[in-house]
Amino acid sequence: MSIKSLQRTTLRDQCLNALRSAITTGQLPPGHHLVETDLSNAFGVSRGTLREAMRRLEQEGLLVAGARGQLSIRYIDSKEVLDIYRVRTSLETLAARLICDQPEREAHIARLAAQAEKMARLEGNLTEQIEADMGFHRLLCQLSGNEVLLKTWATLEGPIRICIMSAGLERALHNMAAERHVRIIDAMREEDGDRTAAVLANHMQEAALRLSQALHQQADEQMR
Repeated sequence: MSIKSLQRTTLRDQCLNALRSAITTGQLPPGHHLVETDLSNAFGVSRGTLREAMRRLEQEGLLVAGARGQLSIRYIDSKEVLDIYRVRTSLETLAARLICDQPEREAHIARLAAQAEKMARLEGNLTEQIEADMGFHRLLCQLSGNEVLLKTWATLEGPIRICIMSAGLERALHNMAAERHVRIIDAMREEDGDRTAAVLANHMQEAALRLSQALHQQADEQMR
C-alpha cells in the first residue's frame, strides 16, 4: 500500500464520518437533498471523494436516491420506526439471553457496564453520546457470540441512526440516557435471561413509542 493511497482512504473516511455525524445529529435533516458542490467545498474534498462517502452512506441506509438519482437524507415515518424497533428488539433480546447463558457472563456484563459509564460521562456532547449509545447496543450483539445476529443488526444501524433524531433532541436524549441502559445491566446481573429480555424489550418499546408518536403528530400537523 502506498502512502498516497493511505492518505486518500483516510480523507474519504474522514468525509464519511463527518457526513454520517451531520445526518445522525440532525444537522442534515430527513428529506434534505445533498448538493455535491456545497458539501465538497464544506468538507474541503474532491467531488469524487465525496461521492465515495455518499455511496457508502446509501448502502448503510442513511441516504436514498430520488427519481433523478439525486441523494437525500432518508425519511422514516412512524410505521417504519415501529417495524425497525420490532426487529431490533428481537435481535437484542436474543443477544441478552445468549450472554446470560455464557460462562463469560460476568466479564461481558463488566464490559457493558463500562460502556454505560462512558455514556454517562459523555452526556451533554450529542455527537459522542450518540456514538456511545450505538456502541452499547453493538457491543451487546457482539458479546452474544452469534455472528449472524451481529451482521443482521449491522444492517439496521443506518436506519437506527435516522430514528434517533427523527423526533427531536429531547426525545433522543431521553432514549439515550445512561440510566435507562443501567437497568438492562442490573437485570443481567440477576442471571435471569427471561427477566433481562423483558427489561430490554420494555427499553426498546418505550423508545419506539416515543419516536413513532412524535412522528405521527408531526405528520398530522403538516397535513393541517
